Amino acid sequence: MNEAEFDAIVTDERLGRWLAKSKPGGTTANKVCVFEENGVWFTVTTDERAGIIESTRRSFADEYEALADALEGLRFLKDLSGFRA
Repeated sequence: MNEAEFDAIVTDERLGRWLAKSKPGGTTANKVCVFEENGVWFTVTTDERAGIIESTRRSFADEYEALADALEGLRFLKDLSGFRA
């Protein structure tokens, strides 16, 4: 999956409210964060204070695997929230 395919799925499944394409920070509360740093891709999920939930920290050698993992996390957060659209 490339970034365009990922973005299309996020839009189609209405997952954007739980996504941050950045490192965790003050505006990333209750989000799945996906980002690249020094050639390594990372995904993490944050809590209500934008703190990293350590058990969700993952690293990947390529973007494909990171985006697939992020998509799984986004779907979980959507299900957890009870959001229906």
